[in-house]
Amino acid sequence: MSIWHRITVDKKHSKLFGVCSGIAKAFGYSRASVRVVTVIGIIFAPVVTLAMYATAAIILPTRSQTAL
Repeated sequence: MSIWHRITVDKKHSKLFGVCSGIAKAFGYSRASVRVVTVIGIIFAPVVTLAMYATAAIILPTRSQTAL
């Protein structure tokens, strides 16, 4: 199973939609560092960052949908 199949939205530790916490969990980073990088992305490239975040919030499955 590749890393791309493990990325989910983490509603338990979410601040907005759980995208940053899900990405942090999948890649092994801290949630705070992923959120800081996201905020920096919003400051320097807001259109691209917000478009990617919104797309991820829509298409990524939640943890309960991936559990079998």
